[in-house]
Amino acid sequence: MSFLKILVIGETATGKSSLVNRLVQNTFLENYKATIGCEFGFKVIEVNGVTLRVQLWDLAGQDRLGGISRMYCRDATGAIVVADITREETIAKAVKWKEEVDENVKMPDQSPIPMAFCLNKSDLVSNLAAKQDKYEAEAKANQFIGCWFTSAKTGTGVDEALLGLVREVLSRAGMKEQEEQETRGKKLEETLATTAGSKKCSC
Repeated sequence: MSFLKILVIGETATGKSSLVNRLVQNTFLENYKATIGCEFGFKVIEVNGVTLRVQLWDLAGQDRLGGISRMYCRDATGAIVVADITREETIAKAVKWKEEVDENVKMPDQSPIPMAFCLNKSDLVSNLAAKQDKYEAEAKANQFIGCWFTSAKTGTGVDEALLGLVREVLSRAGMKEQEEQETRGKKLEETLATTAGSKKCSC
């Protein structure tokens, strides 16, 4: 079983803990206390016949990647950046969270980890369709892998966002493995060519 570490980040009171609880327990609580430091949960999912154990790390919204958070972020393979769609300022700050992660959390090849943009509390918005194009364009402009309109209360879009992120993580890992195999193949060809050349008779 493969293991993935996924960060759940964003401003305070955007519903990060509620999203994690919906993913892990498939339940919703009306009242949540603010997360202090970090909390986490586990979810087992299957993608393309592969069973994955996803560990969701819910980081406190008060501390945008301070020293303690950097420790929690180590070895992360992806992130869900959460904003409250009813509070425009949290949407702008979600981009800042992504920039912080891009700068401080890297994949083994030093490229940024993939991140999904979740606009939470979508059940509270009546004209969601009118805003969809705008937010999807913002997500693309800021190099999120995609934009999902989620509701931890109803469960709308929550599983889809995680699945989309996990598929991107696996896709990038597969591409990296293929590139490494191609590099190893080229090196082997060069070695064989050099060896063959050194064995040619010069007489």
